[in-house]
Amino acid sequence: MALGEKGVLIRGRSGVGKSSLALALVDAWRRRGDFARLVGDDCVLARIRGGRAVLSPHHAVAGLAEWRGIGLLPQDFEQNAVLALIVDLESDQERADCSRMPESNELTCDFHGLRDIPLLRLPARATERSVAAIVAFLHEVSTN
Repeated sequence: MALGEKGVLIRGRSGVGKSSLALALVDAWRRRGDFARLVGDDCVLARIRGGRAVLSPHHAVAGLAEWRGIGLLPQDFEQNAVLALIVDLESDQERADCSRMPESNELTCDFHGLRDIPLLRLPARATERSVAAIVAFLHEVSTN
């Protein structure tokens, strides 16, 4: 999704709450009075341009978002967003090795040849808590 000028990519297995988190983040960002839109749901394209990852929707699902139990519904979307943060939604088992106070090298990852992309590892299906963590993280990044 595009949150202001920041692109956020949410990754995780099926059913961990990626779509719910994306839609909740867009809503929370808009309630702050800031620009926010979905880029894509379930499938986005990433192109490396000028040392940055540019995310765009896959043509098959552009403008659609999955609402579990309802299906695909039309959704306003943005054509491109520059990746600023990756969020990995993980099960309790996957998070077992996640530090309570992570070292700085645990807060970045490599992505398609780009190094040190900011990374948050958050619990699956904890939408409200994850929204708060992402908003706080992006606010901290933008003020430093």
